[in-house]
Amino acid sequence: MLMALLALYIFGSSGTLPLIADFNHAKAAIKADVADGPRKADVLAVFDRAERSTQDALKERKKTTQELLGLVHTYDAEAGDIQPMLRQLRAETAAYQEQMIRYRFELKGRMSREEWARVFPAAR
Repeated sequence: MLMALLALYIFGSSGTLPLIADFNHAKAAIKADVADGPRKADVLAVFDRAERSTQDALKERKKTTQELLGLVHTYDAEAGDIQPMLRQLRAETAAYQEQMIRYRFELKGRMSREEWARVFPAAR
C-alpha cells in the first residue's frame, strides 16, 4: 500500500501525464488553426521543444523514481537516505513546470488571441 501511495504521489503530482495526452490534440489544432507561414512554423517549433522537454522530464523522473524505490525497498534505509531523493523529485518537477510556463508565454507571444482560443479551448 505504501508503495502504491508513493508511486501515485510521484507520478501524479505534477500533472505531467495529462499534458502528454493533450500533445497530439494541441499539435493538430495548431496545424489547423494557426495561419500558414513563418509564424506557424515558429509556434510548432516552440511546441516541439515543449514536447521534447516533457519527454526528457519523464525519462529523468523515471530514473530518479527507480533510485528512490531502490532506497524504499532497502530494509536499512533511513529517512535521511530517502528525503534527498524526494527533494530531487520535487526539484525536477518544479524545473519542468517552470519550463512549461516559459513555453506557454512563448507560445502566447506568437499566437493571436483567437488562435489561442481555438487551440486551447477553455475548460467547461
